[in-house]
Amino acid sequence: MQASTPNFGIIQRDIDDATSVVSVEGELDLSTAPRLKWMLVDSLQAGRKHQVVDLSSATFMDSTALGVLVAVNRTLGEGSRLVIVCSRPNVLKIFELSGMEGVFTILPTLEEALEYTRGHAAQAS
Repeated sequence: MQASTPNFGIIQRDIDDATSVVSVEGELDLSTAPRLKWMLVDSLQAGRKHQVVDLSSATFMDSTALGVLVAVNRTLGEGSRLVIVCSRPNVLKIFELSGMEGVFTILPTLEEALEYTRGHAAQAS
């Protein structure tokens, strides 16, 4: 019997006291989106105000996963930031079709996202 989420991986790593990166590989859908949600919620509760969601290796994203990102984004307090890393046209399409591309900061590389969060952190201090 094959696992229900083949070719899916999600890794969270703390960059510093304020920043965490959650990297997603494979399909982000109804069965895998809850893992993303709890990783982000746990990281925020641990005091990491800047969340970078790296979708560079995500091959697909559905509306359930988009809903997770919207919900987490709405819970962010002042000075907190959610940044999306994505350059895949098929994944970016869901942000565009839903009208959410303007709601999120979406950058093409992890380096740019981390630089963006560092700049934001410097402005907040």
